[in-house]
Amino acid sequence: MSKGRDRSIYRRDDGKWENKRNDAGKASSIHNTQQDAIASARSMLNNQGGGELTVMGRNGRIRSKDTISAYFEELQKLSGQLGEKLSYIKKEFEKPARFMEIMKAELESVGKAINSNIPAIDLSIFTTHAYDLQKAIQKSIIPTFDGLKNSFQELPNHIQEALLLLGENGWYLDLEMSLPTLWHLKKILDEGNLLKAENMLVEYFENRLSKIEKSILKKFPRRKHLLKAAFNAHRREEYCLSIPLFLAQTDGICKEAVGQCLFMKSNRKPQTAIYVDQIANDTFMAALLSPLAKTLPINASENERPRRFNGLNRHMVLHGESLDYGSKVNSLKAISLVNYVGCLTNTLN
Repeated sequence: MSKGRDRSIYRRDDGKWENKRNDAGKASSIHNTQQDAIASARSMLNNQGGGELTVMGRNGRIRSKDTISAYFEELQKLSGQLGEKLSYIKKEFEKPARFMEIMKAELESVGKAINSNIPAIDLSIFTTHAYDLQKAIQKSIIPTFDGLKNSFQELPNHIQEALLLLGENGWYLDLEMSLPTLWHLKKILDEGNLLKAENMLVEYFENRLSKIEKSILKKFPRRKHLLKAAFNAHRREEYCLSIPLFLAQTDGICKEAVGQCLFMKSNRKPQTAIYVDQIANDTFMAALLSPLAKTLPINASENERPRRFNGLNRHMVLHGESLDYGSKVNSLKAISLVNYVGCLTNTLN
């Protein structure tokens, strides 16, 4: 395993925790808690081919060491193996099918000869073939499924990491987005290439704009006139108008669908976290909804935002604090948010 990929977690003089490659001069990311720094480092190691993670305690001594495997590479490898095995099964099933076609033709031919005696058919070829096929499945397919099962058990955690990373950068999942696309975006963001990821997301949501609009208008017909006005303003490049409308409708949709507000907080957590906590037993759905349970830039209060914050924030937009929010990127971010909230809450209901 490459030493160049190894990472360490340190406590800084200001009390924050940094995640840093051992061969790098500066930290890859800085976090308020040690657990957040560890989660970020594990995610980066997963995407970069694995490595060793060293966690330093508050006293500067090594607290733990852990070897992280290349999760996504292993999942892709197992998926490829499964595809090969399923292709093999398909071919095996085609063999008795071809035999049956030949037998059917022969029997039809024999049936036409009224005065002929139809001989007995030896079916042992079927039982022998079925037995061989069963052994092949047990030997080749079942271990592959066991590997996939273990990987899928870890899937909710990896989905949650990816969605929260998108949310930290102002973007939200489209349920039509493929998992390989999500993993690719996460890898790019983990590497710190924000511009590349943003360009990909802008292109993605621009291409999906009409379908997203059609879908969300159908789901929330009572809000059709407001949502339609927001999409029209976006197309006219009047982003100063589209963004506040999308943000306001996002909160309204949340309140309408799950009875909680995304942009209001209780005990320093979004009120929507109450709803997410209620379905915590469904780990996959809880992972998909995790951005609704966290404070992210879009719903961060003044005390939660870093100094010189210049991202998209609902409070700063609607309360007139931000004067330069009106950009195409921010409007597409707002569209990604209302689409994410609308699709998920509608699906749950």
